[in-house]
Formats: sequence, C-alpha cells, structure tokens
Amino acid sequence: MFNDFHSEFFSWVRGALLVLFIINASVYFQSKKSLFLNYSLYLLFIFLYFFRPVAPVYLFEFYTFFGYSLLYFSFSFYTEFVRILLSTRVKIPKWDGYFKAQKYCLLLFSFLLPLIYYFLGLLVYEYFLLFFSILLGVFSVFAYFVISRIKRRNVAFFIFGSASFLILGNVSTFFKIVYRNNLSELSFEPMVFTYTGAIIEALVFTYIMGVIFKQILEKKADLKIQYVLKQKEAAELKMTALQSQMNPHFLFNSLNSINNFVLKNKIEEASDFITSFSKLVRKVLKNSENLQIPLSEELEVLEMYINLEKTRISGGFEYIKNIDSSIVLHEVKVPPLFLQPYIENSIWHGLVGNEGEKRIQLDVIKEEKDIVFLIKDNGPGVDNVSVNNNIDCSNRNFFGTIATEKRIRLMHDPGQVEIFTENISKNGITGTMVYLRFPMKNTK
Repeated sequence: MFNDFHSEFFSWVRGALLVLFIINASVYFQSKKSLFLNYSLYLLFIFLYFFRPVAPVYLFEFYTFFGYSLLYFSFSFYTEFVRILLSTRVKIPKWDGYFKAQKYCLLLFSFLLPLIYYFLGLLVYEYFLLFFSILLGVFSVFAYFVISRIKRRNVAFFIFGSASFLILGNVSTFFKIVYRNNLSELSFEPMVFTYTGAIIEALVFTYIMGVIFKQILEKKADLKIQYVLKQKEAAELKMTALQSQMNPHFLFNSLNSINNFVLKNKIEEASDFITSFSKLVRKVLKNSENLQIPLSEELEVLEMYINLEKTRISGGFEYIKNIDSSIVLHEVKVPPLFLQPYIENSIWHGLVGNEGEKRIQLDVIKEEKDIVFLIKDNGPGVDNVSVNNNIDCSNRNFFGTIATEKRIRLMHDPGQVEIFTENISKNGITGTMVYLRFPMKNTK
C-alpha cells in the first residue's frame, strides 16, 4: 500500500489535492479573493509535482527537467498565500519584506533548475536542490516563531499544517539520502511521508479556507438586512457627520490662539494664522457638501489642519507621511475629514505634555482591494481596554472618532471594515497606533 505510487493511498492523496484545487478555484471565481487564487494554484502545482511517478512515458523528459521546478513554483504561490492570509504587510512588515523576497527567489530558482540540470549535470543539480532546500527549511523555522506572535485567528492551525508538511517532507529526504543506493531494502516508498504531510496541510488549510468562505457567505447574507438599516441610519448620521467634521473644541482653541497672538502684539503671526484658518474652514465647508471626496483632497485638508496645530503646540511636532506608490490618490473616495479626529486625539492626548521629540506618522497602504491607514504617535500610549470599551481614557474625547467610525461603516459592509486603537509601547519606547481598513472605492 505504501510502496507503490499507483496504490490507493498515493492515488487518494493526488485525487484529494486535485479536488481541493477545483473547489478553491471555484471559490475564487465567486469571491474574486486573491487568497483563494494563490492557494488553488499552490494545490495545482503540488498535484502536478506528485503526478510525476505515474505520468505517461511521453512526459518523462519534461518531468526530468521541470519536476522540481513545479514544486518550487508551487511554493512561490504558497508564500503569497501566507502574506495575504496573515496580513504580514501590516502585522509583521519587516518579515513581509523577507516573504516577498522569498517568493521571487523561489520563482527564479524554479526557472534556473532546468538550466542547471542541462548545462551542469545531475550531480550539481542535486547539490543545488539540497542546499536550497536546507535554506528554505531554516527560513521556515524562523518564520514560524515570528508568525506565532501574530494575534490572529487560525495562526496556530496554519503553523501546525505548514510544519507538518515541512517536517514529514524532510523525513522523506532523510530516507532518500540514507538509502540512496538501497531503496529496495525499504518496505515503503520514502515519499509516503511527503504525501502524508501534504494531505495533513491541505486538510488543515481547507478548514481555514472553509471558515473564511463561511464568513464571506454570512457577510453577503447580512448585506440585504444591513442595506435597509443603513438607509435609515444615513439620514440620522448625515447631520452628525457634518457637525463632527470640525470639532467645536478645535474652533474655539483656534480663535483663542488668534486672540493670544493679538494680545502679545504678534500681528504678523495672527494674520498668517487667520489666513490659514480661513482656508481650512472654507475647504471643510466645501467638502462637507459631499459624502465622499478624493483621498488627495482629504490629505490636503489634513495637512492644512496639522500645520495649524503645529503653531499651537510648544516646540511643534514632526509629521511623517508615507503613501503607497501604487495608490492613485485622486481616484480613491473617502469620507471628508475622516482622519482629523484621530490626528487630533494623537496630538492633544498623545503629544501634548510629552517631553522631547514629538512625532506623528501616517501610513497609507494598499492591501489587495482594501486601503489601510496607520496613525502612529510617540505619546505615552493609550489603554487598549479603555479604548475598546469606549471608556474615557486620560480625559480623551472619542466623540469625533466614534462618529467617524460610523460614517466609514455606513459606506461599506461592516464586516469589511476594521478599526482599532493599539498601545504600541515596547522596550521603553511609548506610542499609540490607530488602524483603519476598509474597501477601496474609486471615483471612476
């Protein structure tokens, strides 16, 4: 049963991988989620690699040159699948760069293998395979330790499934090396371990993908009900949105700042402040006529607001803006002034009173069909529990942020929106991060 590639066990594993490929490919065509596309392609190439021992004679030469290329080509799709599944670009950005490099290395190695075999011979070809496999295995072990720290559903299942394939695959390699010249002494085919690891991984990942697909179906089922509720809520939130777009507290303090400039006889500073303030107010009032505006305008208004706040903070502060180059700002639609309440909280409840360097950083990232905003400050750090339960934390005013969150959820399926505040203080370095993620809408 375990010593013949034509036996039931090996045939069953190959058939299961092919069926799982068809299922995941079908789900991709329904959902258009690249997560399912990359996983289905991974399963397809793993199946083609496992098909090698039972392939027709006329494919012998093809598999001689391209057999292992199929395996490493599948691993490149697997790597991209992992990046999407675990949101490594946001959760572990440093390692996401490593995963991206790994993907391209796997693709390059896949194309080089046939050339190495053809020009350098079988012995060199096998040494390259062994060396690269060891590197890949070591990298995977380190990656598991990093991934285990991600606070995300299904991480433990992912590590178990992936590690099963890695460990059992290496067991197969061990037997192949030890019994290289005496494979007939074994009562089983060494590849049985690789096949077992592959099916364990496939079943575990199928469970994970099933949970994700179930969530997609539930979101679609809820969408019709939510649409009716949104229509009612839209009328109630429209006035709230307009009222909360410019915090009255900010208006009062801005006028007070102008008064202070005048009292201190700083006429020029007062004039500059009034000019900038009036431009900001005009822009805000203009944008408030629309439920959605281009992201380029939102960032322009935000910059004007931040420049005003800099004049009011003793010593000012540094504002860093990182925009994903793949985002066409004027084509992306967002609610007007939706970032301002979060920036205001970072300034007045993070930076004010902070000794030394004051810094706010805004990162705008494209994640598949979603757009992600990360707002970080180097303030004392906010209490996660207090924020998540809408409890006043250090006299922090959350009205603007709560209203803004409702506006964002009004534009999208709530299940597609993720917003949270996190204390990122670590190793003596303090700070707070606000995370906003929702589907990207275009003005086209």
